[in-house]
Amino acid sequence: MTWWWRFTGGRVSRMDRATRQEGTWAAGGALLTGALSSIPYAVGYLNQSPDTVFIGAAYDWEDYYSHLAKMQQGAQGVWQYRILFTPEDHPGAYINVFYVALGHLAGALGLPSSLVYHLARLLCAKVLLLVVYKFVTLFVSDRGTRRVAYLLACFSSGLGWLVLLITRSYTLRGITPVDFWFIEMYTFFTVLTFPHTCLALSAHLLALTWMVRLLGGKRGWRTWLAAAGATLTLVIIHPYGLLSLDASLILYWLYRWIHDRGTAMRCLPWLVGFVLVPLPLVIYSYRAISSNPVFREWQAQSYTLSPRPVHYLLGYGLVLALAVWGGVQILREQSDPAIVLALWPVSIAPLLYLPLIFHLQRRMIEGAHVPLSIMAAIGLNRGLLPATRRLRLTGWLARWGYPRHRFRRLLGRFILAFTTPSTWYLLVSLSLAAASGYGPLYHSRSEVEAVLWLGEHTQPQETVLSSYEIGGYIPARIGHRVFWGHWAESIRLSQKRTEAQAFYSASAEFDRLKFLDRYGIAYVFYGPRERGMGGFDPAAASYLEPTFQHGDVVVYEVIWEEGA
Repeated sequence: MTWWWRFTGGRVSRMDRATRQEGTWAAGGALLTGALSSIPYAVGYLNQSPDTVFIGAAYDWEDYYSHLAKMQQGAQGVWQYRILFTPEDHPGAYINVFYVALGHLAGALGLPSSLVYHLARLLCAKVLLLVVYKFVTLFVSDRGTRRVAYLLACFSSGLGWLVLLITRSYTLRGITPVDFWFIEMYTFFTVLTFPHTCLALSAHLLALTWMVRLLGGKRGWRTWLAAAGATLTLVIIHPYGLLSLDASLILYWLYRWIHDRGTAMRCLPWLVGFVLVPLPLVIYSYRAISSNPVFREWQAQSYTLSPRPVHYLLGYGLVLALAVWGGVQILREQSDPAIVLALWPVSIAPLLYLPLIFHLQRRMIEGAHVPLSIMAAIGLNRGLLPATRRLRLTGWLARWGYPRHRFRRLLGRFILAFTTPSTWYLLVSLSLAAASGYGPLYHSRSEVEAVLWLGEHTQPQETVLSSYEIGGYIPARIGHRVFWGHWAESIRLSQKRTEAQAFYSASAEFDRLKFLDRYGIAYVFYGPRERGMGGFDPAAASYLEPTFQHGDVVVYEVIWEEGA
């Protein structure tokens, strides 16, 4: 672990044995978290049969397909990203570079994209959790409090499980409790799903760590360059993350200016330079999207609106309550640099409901779980548990021979456990879904063989029409373009859903030839999912010629008569 301490700014020469053990403990926690997050995937792969194939996702398979589709483009030697889930032609751009680069790596190694994806997920998860622990050490000197903060960051969630028990319903005010779907709110959920989010959050925490040190007047150019590199990494993956990062740093600089104007003014050029460095990449991304009609429509329908405030309150639950206690203590003591822990949530609160970025509102919460966990650990170990000394129950137990310190330790462990049930519920439910053969997580062997045939015998730009589920799988598995298949990247999705339903229905009024011609569809996929969409029989259509069949799946090529 000594290399890690050097990389994140520690002084290895002064590390005592306890600190080394602490780093080893944190690394073990990271490995455990990664292993637990992999259980649903292991169940899915072990549950495969000769007739079914696990897709490789346990949750949010649509975005998983999107990431693999980007990797497929990279594996084909492409760097400029194009959307494969819609038939409209459009130029590519240097966005979503993380997955495109990951695809280049998969192609160079000759490994399946899904395997490289999960290896990247585990690697980025370990990096994130080690960064989280190093971030904790910046603000907390007590080892016990550090460990509590780390455990909360790794495993805590909200009170969604309690909502399920009390209401016996999977909805609260019209939506499912956020514990079970809001990936950005929780570190464990992030580790379980997406490698790019793990890496973006790592960059966010590192940039904040180095800039807090810099604004405190402790270091110079090396620290600034490291922070600049981290923020460039963040903007390549999640440009919107700059809003919360810069906002919290500006508030921290103002705090420093109020208390030490001389040091704050000397550090102002560092802050200004840090804010300006990533702007060229932000401007490029904005222009690449806004000047491209397809990208523009993709962004327009990528709504990620914030739920009502009550969902955030319940979503962090006991962690939030303890964090408020810890935050008040930090503010009261004017503890520097821990003050930035309170400034981060304060800076993003208005962004969660800001109309100017209405389609990115809830994305602003990304990473807030970490400072909340640290403040919650402070609130628990320096607030709630010491307060139990005044409880009558504590005194009564002490008179009966149960030491006060043992009672506080037991209570602390109980509170920690009380913050985790939603995490375990999520993990168990996803594992059970994978074990039960839940439909979207599996494809039949015939469907897979048909998709692989398309990959070998057709061109990537030849559009394939299929059901929505197969439309998501084709770009992810072979990198070919489809008519529809993603909630945000299939342009005008509601219209496409209506047209696809009409095509596969038995309706004689729908002009199928005109539809195929308008979207340039070259192949029609026909299997059990497509049969379930209606009574259309492609074998009876003179303009469709069967070119591949495996089991109950047939691939038809669209044949155009001369002069048509």
